[in-house]
Amino acid sequence: MKDILVFLSLFLLVVTGFSLSLTQFNVKEFKGQYPLISLSRLLETDEFVSVEGVVYRISASKKFLTTDEVDPELLSESNLVGVLAMDIDELGTFTGKGKQALVAASGIVYDVTSSRHWPAGNHKNRHQAGEELTHELMINSPHGAGKIANVKPFGVLVFTPDQLSRFNGKNRAKSYIAFRGVVYDLSHLRSVPNYPFGTEATAELLKMPSYADTLSKSYAIGLLVFDEKALAKFDGQQNAKAFIKVGNIVYDVTDIPDWREKLHLESDAVAGKDYTSQFECELEETCSHDHPESDVLKQFNIVGFEVLR
Repeated sequence: MKDILVFLSLFLLVVTGFSLSLTQFNVKEFKGQYPLISLSRLLETDEFVSVEGVVYRISASKKFLTTDEVDPELLSESNLVGVLAMDIDELGTFTGKGKQALVAASGIVYDVTSSRHWPAGNHKNRHQAGEELTHELMINSPHGAGKIANVKPFGVLVFTPDQLSRFNGKNRAKSYIAFRGVVYDLSHLRSVPNYPFGTEATAELLKMPSYADTLSKSYAIGLLVFDEKALAKFDGQQNAKAFIKVGNIVYDVTDIPDWREKLHLESDAVAGKDYTSQFECELEETCSHDHPESDVLKQFNIVGFEVLR
């Protein structure tokens, strides 16, 4: 609980006339404004409830609710916990056979269980629930992703680095790549430079003059997320990139030799760790030790977000 409150305070979440809805959520605009709450964390925490993909700390008789089933006054900033994050493997289990029927489009997971267009999780024998379908809906559906957007949102689609690595464009796998924390599908593009598909590639793409044009023709399909174990793999050792976490945001410090100095860390500090504590004293009225200014983080590229498990 305390960690969640720290994250909200650290990034100065200021909402006027509070309203949070996944119907207005754009993964390309997400900059860590809200914590990402894993499905397992939601299910294991008694006081957490998901209201159309937004997690609140309220009392309810079931875990998943629609806005029509909740007193609007309870959907307040003070009760907000974060946004429900469903990873690509979890999505694959919700096929409509023994479970709800869920599909993902443009980074949002939708519940099509009750849709007459998706009986038993099947859409006209073209699309199956449990899948990421942005490209398929845009190309094969006369409505694009519009019809999907008319059903209730369930959460935000996320990928761990290991999950992303499977989508490397080889052996008929789709071609996904992560840039500044957003996962993009480039599978449909016929002519793509030597992109390192299946990886977090912010630094590599920034060196390519045509990356912005290429990404503008691709589909944003989710967010790249890290838990403590995943972050630890990016320690800067043995050709691994060097990532650090501050608050609920993961930054790349691979090509910044003085990142330790910038964060007022000891010279032997290692990457792959959480350094939120360097900034936490900013939340207090008085500070007993020297700490970096939060603006220093703007010098680092965002490469992903923490998922709370």
